[in-house]
Amino acid sequence: MKLINEVFSKCSLIEESLIPYGFNKVDGSYFYNVSIHNGEFELRITIKDKNIDAKLIDSNFGDEFNQIDLPVTGSFVASLKDEIIKILTDIKEHCYKKEEFAFPQTNRIASLIKEKYGIIPERFNFGRNDNAIFRNPISKKWVGLVLVTKKSNIIGDSEEFVETLNMNFIKDKGNTEGKGIYRPYKGKNQYWIVVILDDTLNDEEVMSLVDRSYQYSMK
Repeated sequence: MKLINEVFSKCSLIEESLIPYGFNKVDGSYFYNVSIHNGEFELRITIKDKNIDAKLIDSNFGDEFNQIDLPVTGSFVASLKDEIIKILTDIKEHCYKKEEFAFPQTNRIASLIKEKYGIIPERFNFGRNDNAIFRNPISKKWVGLVLVTKKSNIIGDSEEFVETLNMNFIKDKGNTEGKGIYRPYKGKNQYWIVVILDDTLNDEEVMSLVDRSYQYSMK
């Protein structure tokens, strides 16, 4: 269900809150069903491996009502969406915490940078308002730049959006390309590297690059 991505962006699960909220746990997964629209539909919500999904079932026929993911064409579907968003938003408010970024690794790296260097990301609008700068508090130079971009701008032909950490390595080209480390926008800037924050590199590996970028930002 597309509404899931809209509602649960930039938040992380508080697993211990699910059962008190009303979820049932079966074989490691959590389930929550609720009747909506005067009993005509049932919203079935599943959380597995911290990933949330939902299906809208027509109570009369037992089939999934897929029209809910189509552009709104009338008041009937619009009213269904309003009910679903209200339920999902309530779950988000009670069972999730707000995060700075959409990707889990981006949030972890941001926390590590704050812990080690005392740097809080600065928001700016560069095509999307969820980009951010990590700025050296002493030199005021950039240590890293979080950009949301299509993966195809960096590698492959995937049109999915990813969060990347861009770091300035000045003229140091040594050991800055390989698995999980790329040149930005197909090599247009030879003095920067890009890491896609999708756990291809673990947090320790990413932070070792951040440390180097921080040192360069002091020059």
